[in-house]
Amino acid sequence: MCLRLSYAEALLWKKHASQLVADAKAKSAAIPCDPLFVANPRLSSLVSEVDGIKKRHGLLIERALIFAINKLPHWQAAKEQIQVAGGKAHLDCLAFNANTGKLYVFECKRGHGSFDGDKIRAIDQRLGNIKASIGAHATSKGWSLSSTDVFILSFYGATWKSAYPIYNKHDVGTLFEPCVGRFVTEYMEHLEAATARAYSSELREAAMVSAGQSIFDAIDEGREGAGPDVLFNEDGADFVAAQSDV
Repeated sequence: MCLRLSYAEALLWKKHASQLVADAKAKSAAIPCDPLFVANPRLSSLVSEVDGIKKRHGLLIERALIFAINKLPHWQAAKEQIQVAGGKAHLDCLAFNANTGKLYVFECKRGHGSFDGDKIRAIDQRLGNIKASIGAHATSKGWSLSSTDVFILSFYGATWKSAYPIYNKHDVGTLFEPCVGRFVTEYMEHLEAATARAYSSELREAAMVSAGQSIFDAIDEGREGAGPDVLFNEDGADFVAAQSDV
């Protein structure tokens, strides 16, 4: 199975990557200089910018994953609010396959670094509450479930002791389809390269930034008119004739 994006869709995701840095710079500009860095205000801005990028990085990967899942036949995915005992719980992703009846209930984490005990317990408690209530939520949507899997998706692979399985970006292709795994990997690589390029000139030593290994790096933001489609499969990604031209 292949995942096909129009050129416009691929360009939009490339712009989201650029916006990750632009938004962090804009927000940082409104933050007063930290007293520790009064002698070097730019350093204060850099700390704020990098912190903002890291906080939004995982959320952007999560959005890209949900977008890709919704491109697959029979699948639908979204962030959800689930009614649980005592109120509502926010779930990072609920993905349902109407053909097989398979339901995935999972929380997304950037997965770089460690979590303290309180945060780990909060994740498990939230997923436990959702698991206990998900049947009623599925029924309200008219879904007929054959199986329900609850897990954590740690994109960069950090693990911890949890009541639920913890997967990483390399498992996305097995959980869904290889083409979705490829899309997520390509996009994560593009985010890394784009962010590195944005700050390479600020480092004392020149950063070794790749010229671009991801298909997204080949997307031309200045292109006029319709472009080719972008096709992802388990082996990689490439430009193909736009579907309307086939």
